[in-house]
Amino acid sequence: MDTSQKRSKRSSAQADSPEDQGDVDGRLFVGSMEKGMRVLELFNEHPSTLSIGDIAQHTGMGRSAAQRFVYTLHRLGYLSKDSESKKYLPSMKLLGLVRGIHRHHPQRELAYPLLEKLARETRETVSWVELDGDEVVVLLNIPGSHITAINLPAGSRFPALTSSSGQVLLSQAPQAQLLKMLDALPPEMRARFGSRSRSEVLSIFRKAAEDGHSFTEKNFGDDGVSVSVPVTDFSGRPIAALNISTVRSRYSIAQARELILPRLERAAREASI
Repeated sequence: MDTSQKRSKRSSAQADSPEDQGDVDGRLFVGSMEKGMRVLELFNEHPSTLSIGDIAQHTGMGRSAAQRFVYTLHRLGYLSKDSESKKYLPSMKLLGLVRGIHRHHPQRELAYPLLEKLARETRETVSWVELDGDEVVVLLNIPGSHITAINLPAGSRFPALTSSSGQVLLSQAPQAQLLKMLDALPPEMRARFGSRSRSEVLSIFRKAAEDGHSFTEKNFGDDGVSVSVPVTDFSGRPIAALNISTVRSRYSIAQARELILPRLERAAREASI
């Protein structure tokens, strides 16, 4: 997915989101900080070293402005510079910010052994996924041990509506919210629902709520099978999804339902508050 063309909105469940604050207050909004963060975001969209020229091109900044932002981020320790190519890449200091995020969400840390156990038992890729606006984000991931394992590194983003994780996370969402998200889907993503009508798409989410899980099939080079179940808070509200991703050459949906789903459901119950 091209995140350079689409900036994701944060979930309404998260504090201090732009939507909660209304229109941007130009007296308080620091445009230069936005540009600096845009430079850092580039390294997620383009996972390789980048030159100042690359950064200027991808951000639309002038070369001089890009050079100033890169210099500042380098001096602050958030970018490292390759001594031979003179190109830049994210530094280890950024991991401290990631650690801070996880520290404020201890449930993820507590769930990690459950993910490890699932990965050992199934040898498939296991992920902890959360909703971020109209996308889902992989926050914890243990890769499968098969040669053809599906790779979903932490930080990966996917449209929520068309993913099994998104379908369980949005299973209690209001119909109006789902329809708004559906209308905003790019045509190539909308095509994943085939010829289904709007009401038929909504029924997918009702079924996910009734069943307590969701299956999807996608093409990841090998035909992918994805199954997700919700992790809930004390009120039963989905706050995350546990996901196992495999390939159809090893599991059909029927086989995944029989052999993978019970293990996934058991882990999700243990991870829920």
